Amino acid sequence: MVQFFLNWTEKDIRVSNMTCGQFISEQKLSNEWKIVCFWNGKLGKSLKPHSLEFRRVTATDVVTMYGTFYPHHTVSTIRKRGQSSEKPPKLLFHTFMESGSSSKVIDVYDPHLEFNSGLHGDVTITHLTNYGCRKCVHLVELSNDMRRLLEPENCCLADVYLKCGEASIPAHKIILSARSPVFAAMFKNPMKENHENEVVIDDMEVPVLQLMLTYVYTGNPSDLTVSSASDLLYAADKYQLGDLKKVCCEFLKNRISLQNVLRIVLLGELHCNELKSRAIDYICLVCKEISVFENTEEWKTLRKERPDLTVDILTAVVKAKEGMGKF
Repeated sequence: MVQFFLNWTEKDIRVSNMTCGQFISEQKLSNEWKIVCFWNGKLGKSLKPHSLEFRRVTATDVVTMYGTFYPHHTVSTIRKRGQSSEKPPKLLFHTFMESGSSSKVIDVYDPHLEFNSGLHGDVTITHLTNYGCRKCVHLVELSNDMRRLLEPENCCLADVYLKCGEASIPAHKIILSARSPVFAAMFKNPMKENHENEVVIDDMEVPVLQLMLTYVYTGNPSDLTVSSASDLLYAADKYQLGDLKKVCCEFLKNRISLQNVLRIVLLGELHCNELKSRAIDYICLVCKEISVFENTEEWKTLRKERPDLTVDILTAVVKAKEGMGKF
């Protein structure tokens, strides 16, 4: 059980620019929680609390919160039908909060109660259940069970084989179909792959295919490198594995360097515009002059094979320099 005390008077109430001029008062409860009160009326006259809002700072877990709000019973702050209240009102709340920034609003308006521009009370959180750890444990167990289907001793359960180079990797149509629209179309229609129970994959290396299958089955990427993430991005795009594509793009965004930025520009052009933009922004930020690249083999190859991309890069660099000159 956690208890927080509130003691708001008119001096604590201010106008919020973030809520279109609404009157609010707020109090930090902890590093994760804050409570905000919204008021109706006019400042300096009769302000009445309308609602309380629990605000949760960005967090990675999911919680369910039960609690109670007790306004303190004092003759000067709470009146009912012109007489002092014998018993303070009690407001119960229950909310499910997902990961990330979230909030819970509690309506505290009561036409029978009179708050003279103040609110005094305590908030008691009687039950706060963290579902994050329990949920993660279940997902890890599921992921590990799915991974076992890829182990050689379980290949007797496979109903399709992925032919890649000299390797023939057993897999399961129902899992591939559930994860990839491309595989789903392949196995639902009278295609050669469905009839012969074999899919020939000749545009990627065996290790890349194995990494892709591991993600398809478990939802977890293996230890990525810039090289493997680049190859996986191609595979994810080809088989429409949206989640894997996001994982690869985010990984590459955070590992852009002078040594790989041109390659990442090309990858972004082929598979992800956001990745391309991030790489070009990096060039504009880090490279004062394009001469940093002009004598490299990567730039010469890019200029020869994709002159349009070199134009995009040069244009962005020029615009960035012009923009800096204005300040």
